[in-house]
Parts: sequence; C-alpha cells; structure tokens
Amino acid sequence: MPLILTRLFYALLLISGIGGLWWLAPPDTPGIAKVFMTLVVYGPLLLFLPAAMSGGARQLTWLCFLLMFYFCGYVVQLFYPPPMGVLAIFRVAFTCALFVCAMLVIRRQPGDR
Repeated sequence: MPLILTRLFYALLLISGIGGLWWLAPPDTPGIAKVFMTLVVYGPLLLFLPAAMSGGARQLTWLCFLLMFYFCGYVVQLFYPPPMGVLAIFRVAFTCALFVCAMLVIRRQPGDR
C-alpha cells in the first residue's frame, strides 16, 4: 500500500508542479521556453521515475533527499500572492506525503540498504 501511495503522490507532485508552471506562465511565453523551464526545474524529479515505480530503497532514499530541496522552494512560495500561494499549499502537501510514503516503503524492505 505505501508503494501505491508513493506512486500516486509522485504523480500528483509532478502534475501540480508542471501544470502550475505552464498555467502561471505569461500568455506570450513561447512553448520552447516552457519546455526548457520544465526540464530545468522538474528534470531532477523526473530522473527518479524508475525509483517511484520500482520502490528500490537506495533510489527512494535519494528521492527523499531531493525532495528536501523542492520542499524548501515550495515553502518560500507559500508567501506569494493567491494563485501561486494556493498552488504552493498543494505542492507542499504532496511533497510531504511523498516523503512519508517513500520512507514507509524504505522501512518495509528488509535488505537492500
């Protein structure tokens, strides 16, 4: 069950992050700029897609380490005006939930540490 929740919160974090990035971009922003910013901001998180799918302890440990950086950025965004601040509430919640679920998956595995 924690692995399923890990996958769910990983997907929700990516959807809220990438969707928010594209939704809050200025209307005249070229598409290539949106793609480039998506890869720069969420590329490191996308690299851990196999970790979220397989549930390997070492990979999830590194994912949790990376999530700390995203958490810090999202907490700063909580103080932004309403469209960005409200979206940041969901991002912080998804980040915390993903971190906890990933830790539960790591804790359940007897070996591979």
